[in-house]
Amino acid sequence: MSKKPKAFQSSSWPDEAQIIRQLRKQPYSSRQLLIEFNLSIKQRPEMSRGLKRMVASGQIIRRRGGLYSAPQSARLMTGRLVQTRPGFAFVVPDQAGGTDVYVPASDMKNAVPDDRVEIQVISGFRGNRLRGKVIRILKRARENITGTFNINRGKGWIKADGWSFMRKFFISPGRQGKARDGDQVVAKVDVWPTESTPGRANIIEVLGSRDRPGVDITLIVRRFGLPDKFSSAALAQARETAQEPEEAVYTNRKDLRQELILTIDGEDARDFDDAVSCRARPGGGWRLGVHIADVSYYVAAGTVLDREAYERGTSVYLPDRVLHMLPEELSCRVCSLVPDRDRLTVSAGMDIEPDGKIVHAEFYRSVIRSRARLTYNGVEEVLQDSRKSGNPAWDFIPELKLIYCAAQALRARRQTRGSLDFDLPDSRIVLGSDGRVKTIEKQVQLASHGLIEDCMIAANEAVAGYLARTDTPALYRVHEPPGGEKLEALKEMLRAYGYALKPGKSRESSRGFQELLLSWQGRPEASVLNTALLRAMKQALYAPKNLGHFGLASPCYTHFTSPIRRYPDLIVHRKLTERLEKGAWSGGRRVDMVERMSAWGEQLSIAERRAEKAEREAVKVKQVEFMQGKVGEVFAGLITTVTNFGFFVELEEHFVEGLVRAGSLEDDYYYFEDRKRYLAGVNTGREFHTGDRVMIKVMDVDRDEMRVIFMLHEDKPRHEKRARKNPPRVMPQRRRKRL
Repeated sequence: MSKKPKAFQSSSWPDEAQIIRQLRKQPYSSRQLLIEFNLSIKQRPEMSRGLKRMVASGQIIRRRGGLYSAPQSARLMTGRLVQTRPGFAFVVPDQAGGTDVYVPASDMKNAVPDDRVEIQVISGFRGNRLRGKVIRILKRARENITGTFNINRGKGWIKADGWSFMRKFFISPGRQGKARDGDQVVAKVDVWPTESTPGRANIIEVLGSRDRPGVDITLIVRRFGLPDKFSSAALAQARETAQEPEEAVYTNRKDLRQELILTIDGEDARDFDDAVSCRARPGGGWRLGVHIADVSYYVAAGTVLDREAYERGTSVYLPDRVLHMLPEELSCRVCSLVPDRDRLTVSAGMDIEPDGKIVHAEFYRSVIRSRARLTYNGVEEVLQDSRKSGNPAWDFIPELKLIYCAAQALRARRQTRGSLDFDLPDSRIVLGSDGRVKTIEKQVQLASHGLIEDCMIAANEAVAGYLARTDTPALYRVHEPPGGEKLEALKEMLRAYGYALKPGKSRESSRGFQELLLSWQGRPEASVLNTALLRAMKQALYAPKNLGHFGLASPCYTHFTSPIRRYPDLIVHRKLTERLEKGAWSGGRRVDMVERMSAWGEQLSIAERRAEKAEREAVKVKQVEFMQGKVGEVFAGLITTVTNFGFFVELEEHFVEGLVRAGSLEDDYYYFEDRKRYLAGVNTGREFHTGDRVMIKVMDVDRDEMRVIFMLHEDKPRHEKRARKNPPRVMPQRRRKRL
């Protein structure tokens, strides 16, 4: 099969680079381009289709009047609008490697977050940052909004959730349905608002009072457009395919049912898609087996079930529910590696030397029978030799110790090459039987968590290496090195705390960042610097081209180990097993598949970010709900961030953060020391630094703005006198406006 050009069908057509070079000179219509390249007018429809594909990929821009131009020549660009704080947003360009452009609220037109827009780059802003103006909206990210319905003087309107601008929508008369004042609703937008005029919408779903259990999370599901129901056709297909395999199915699989294989998961896990086994190798080292549920056997490509799984992209884990990528008949039953049941898997067998080097890896379809379902806490007891009764992990001490030793060797080798371990704390929200928050706890990172993580990373790397060596089309998990403005902002912050990246190491490898992480480990500022370093990193994504994984310091990485809950892993399973069973891909067929992989990778990366945003928002909603019942109470906490308007405090007892405003510090007037990033009193010399332990009182909780306000709580305000060589020569009244 002959190789097709990227954008156009015939080899007689100019390639994309030629088209772009021509459009940089001046705008052209499709007809004018035909003339310019000496092509027939009969070929205009084909030219138009090719130009349309180039517009969709962000390579060129279609202007009014049917003219096409290159972004550089018109000072125009296309991208996705991302709001970061009230009053402004950024446009992330479609073109890879492009610079984000700042857009003030006055220049957003009526675009909202996640819309794909065309902007005109106007000028520089704050140094080298570009400033832009939205020219038109190419594609709306959503058709519906969520918010609170209110009635004022007989007229209904909605205050939309999730934005800090353009939030007011009037309801057309007679279109409010059964909504009552104060209800949470979902509405379809008829007219989008501008900064000066409200929008219009029609209510399509009434969820009821926000105080009803579950309504707050349902609002998030609707706001982010998360599919929460499978079609009847997909459910029927799942029931049909979710049958226990017959013995004949095992014929062409490697039979591992006699091996000692274990699953290790969280206490409340419902689906188990990975299992591990390990034995000592003669002469030293280990034979590590990672066995992953063979979802591809049950979910065929192109079926209704497959299409709906692709639409979801990933399972979404919310405090009160899980939105599964696959129906529970598959995800929690026949694909789940429950103990004492035959299960179909795809296995990676890896020979590991004592220094953690994988010297050989092989992959095959298999059938296993897990011996036990172990938990992280149970395995941790074995690793820490803290025996408790009723823990099945104690029946597998030799096997667990072998797995742990292999995992430690793998981790040590990964750290030697520069892998980054941020060790950021996480929260666990505990709900009562009524669906309300009982408490919020910090998630403790156990050695048993790391044990499974190390095994899974090794399997992912081994599979990625095999796919790359055999030139098999696949999706890689790509994480590029940091750069641009985020990196410069990080360097500036590091200087304020007395740290610096070593010359040349910031881009060449992750070792420079690893050295930084180790240098502040255990210090008060560690949490805020870990977070800042993580935010400076680029987002990991899925792509058909292997660009390595910076955070793991891995030259080749993919996602293979969670096909029950991640669609990219399902794609990798299909391509891996197809390569094993059918051999190498032909040239033309491979080119076509790589093009499809590119589109899949982009869509699945978007789905992943959507799920992450929804999960973060849900946690924040529950944190604010929990703190509503704590107004007036006093807690101990640690200062996590200091700014010119106050400082944020994270409670020690609960994993919740709130703001202490600088204006609420009554014992003195405080100013912000920008270089060293702390607040200092003008008269007392008292200072507030990241990592300081303080007592606070909960003063206010605003559910609409998702904000918790603290006040410093002291029996007697401290008035410590400290000699200041150069106190600020600014009147407090004037300085206060900056805080």
